[in-house]
Amino acid sequence: MSDSLILLHTALAVVGIVLLIVVARINPVIVLVLGSLYLGLATGLGFEETTTAVAEGFGDLMTDVGLIIGFGVLLGSLLSTTGTLQRIVELFLRICGRGKSPYVLGVASGVVFPAIYFDVALVMLAPIASSVAARTGVGIAVVGGALAIGLEVGLLMVLPGAAALAGAGALNVPLSTMLLFGIPVGVVAIVVGVFLHSVLMRRTWDPSKDESTNNGGVDGMTVAEAEQPRRRLPLPVMLLPVLVPLALIVLGTVAETAELSSGLIGFLSDPVVALLIGLLLACAMTVYMLSRDAVEKALSKGAATSGTILLFTGVAGSLGEVISRTGIGDIISGLFQTSSLSPLLLAWVVAALLRLAQGSGSVAAITAATLLAPVVGGLDAAAVLVLLAAAAGASFGGHVSDNTFWMFRTLLGLSTRGAFQVYTVSQSIMSVVALVVVLGLGVFV
Repeated sequence: MSDSLILLHTALAVVGIVLLIVVARINPVIVLVLGSLYLGLATGLGFEETTTAVAEGFGDLMTDVGLIIGFGVLLGSLLSTTGTLQRIVELFLRICGRGKSPYVLGVASGVVFPAIYFDVALVMLAPIASSVAARTGVGIAVVGGALAIGLEVGLLMVLPGAAALAGAGALNVPLSTMLLFGIPVGVVAIVVGVFLHSVLMRRTWDPSKDESTNNGGVDGMTVAEAEQPRRRLPLPVMLLPVLVPLALIVLGTVAETAELSSGLIGFLSDPVVALLIGLLLACAMTVYMLSRDAVEKALSKGAATSGTILLFTGVAGSLGEVISRTGIGDIISGLFQTSSLSPLLLAWVVAALLRLAQGSGSVAAITAATLLAPVVGGLDAAAVLVLLAAAAGASFGGHVSDNTFWMFRTLLGLSTRGAFQVYTVSQSIMSVVALVVVLGLGVFV
């Protein structure tokens, strides 16, 4: 089949999925599976390979993030039950105030905690973001957008974000250089991106359409009213179920970067193990502060929420796997051989097209960096700026083929239309801002 037909069928599948979910209001799980089947058959994968891709895409993604999502949601439910999240929100608002809260949340999630896996950070921060939005009156559109922007910057541009590390390795960019450029570019992209997105949301956000939970959704994760505890603990102790997993994950990242990792460190720093340790700590604290019944109620509530998230996430993985088997990544990468665009703009365009085509920001950034690796020495641009341009491009246009799109939709209690505004639009704005910053640096570097 010709490349143009593959691109056409991919575009038709994505547009059809969006229209059926947003306009026809059909359950997203059904639509995503139907879209995956159509794309596989239309692009010539055949009956057997198409169904295999749908099943394997679901299973592979669940292998990667299923337990992380499940443990993270259960942990959030327990922390809400004990009142920990309420106290975090109160402290957060006392420190930064109402107006600055989206900017502080964005910078913190992107620069202060960049070592956290995107999915781990999202399930931990989503209830806090929802409650900050409600308490301040800023609104979930702005706060959710700040979270989407910050987490993406932390993943793609700031060390030790997984994609930033991989890209630096592919282009032989020294980690010190990546830190020197990545942090300021990331901070500017977050602050300006949050500002522009908040201005846009004042004009386009419609709570009746964007915050509804139709189409098979569930209520977003918010910080619920906590029971009165029979025993109290200091806030630093109550934060241990969050701080211990984060510390373990950071330890593993640092040890791996310094080539000091051991079997024990690798085991404890694995996100699944680290979150399980945090979950067990939260269970023990909930029993101490409240009761065993409170633990069971919190876990049951969390399990009900995580089930829907896992289903949405898994079928997004099915679509992503079918798209990857069509070979669309190779088609887009061919642009490198024929384009006369500047290296920085070309890196952004190719990464953006890869993100639009297959969904994953980290895959788009790493693929674009890898494709440029053989020729980066001959390009008229610094390697670190090429890498940051690719990272910016990989932030553009995440949509229905991206599993974290559906996590945002469910965790923040949005409609599919709302998820496009909070997730897709905010990250796309940040992507363009980061490109402008990188092009500006390219004049001097």
